[in-house]
Amino acid sequence: MSRFRPEDLRKLGEELFAAVGVPPAEAELVADHLVESGLLGHDSHSVLRYPQYVNMVRDGAVLPGAPLEVRRATPCLAQASGNWNFGPVTATAAMRLALELSQQAALSAVAVEQCNHVARLGRFAAMAARENRIALILANGHGGDLAVAPFGGAARRLPTNPLCAALPTGRPWPLVLDMTTSMTSGGALRLHRNLQTPVPPGQIIDAQGRPTEDVEAYYGPPPGSALPLGFPLAGHKGFGLAVIIDILAGALSGAGCSRAGPAPVGNALFIAVLDIAAFTPLERFLQETGQFIDWIRSCPPAAGFEEVLLPGEKAWRTSQERQRRGLEVDDTAWGQISRLAAELNVALPAPLS
Repeated sequence: MSRFRPEDLRKLGEELFAAVGVPPAEAELVADHLVESGLLGHDSHSVLRYPQYVNMVRDGAVLPGAPLEVRRATPCLAQASGNWNFGPVTATAAMRLALELSQQAALSAVAVEQCNHVARLGRFAAMAARENRIALILANGHGGDLAVAPFGGAARRLPTNPLCAALPTGRPWPLVLDMTTSMTSGGALRLHRNLQTPVPPGQIIDAQGRPTEDVEAYYGPPPGSALPLGFPLAGHKGFGLAVIIDILAGALSGAGCSRAGPAPVGNALFIAVLDIAAFTPLERFLQETGQFIDWIRSCPPAAGFEEVLLPGEKAWRTSQERQRRGLEVDDTAWGQISRLAAELNVALPAPLS
């Protein structure tokens, strides 16, 4: 592991993207998103994605500069296409649209197709929380990106199908729940592969459906599968969530649900935004949720824990620490980034001592 100043990694990302023709504002947004993910503790969705994202542009999978196109709309609903721009660019535009629509109605919703890999959903849900709204985001793999076996199954039929919800708390951090409906994420498995570490028991199976801790058994060939959230005793719950998310994100957006055969790999999104003030005064809401947070945090910690933390609280603390100490990048990812930078004639930042 090497540590770098976050601002140096942002600048590196901006220059890598600019070198393959990404407009400056989009290069800045995507680089900031990936660095922010690392600062919040989501290393699997951080700068190790720089080579992947650059190569998606070079391969024609990402079309920089493509606008969000609204295809159907009512005063509070919209169906849109990202036209295969970067996922973070499309998700930002889609959330801004949902927030704009929420000015006209208590509840707004936007469904999005032709959106590339979004990375961390929490960033976009938090946009709504900062405007005193509640947001829900669901994502499937745009009909492809199969990775997870259904409960009772032994082969890939679903993506990791994440969901995210965020709401304001009146504190320095919003409450953000950002989770996959599988026991692990694709990014986490990528990180295990880079670090050559075993996958925790009960998260993946090999191509024959046998439990394994070998990450290469997941990748194959032939490929294994991740398991649904709650496996083994409650895997039906994660599987059920994944099915509902697949339909809401895939069928409503037009991207389609998960299926056999080749499909463009990306994300289809379902975004809903709720105006708190339409239901109750904001001050009352913040007071109620604040009291609730204090009640949860007052719980005596169990053995092995120092305190009870709410969703989003640990990530905020991690970001404060990593802003001071710097952001770590594993050696495998840094080697890939270094080779790419040399190829594109982009200078690398010096690591922190």
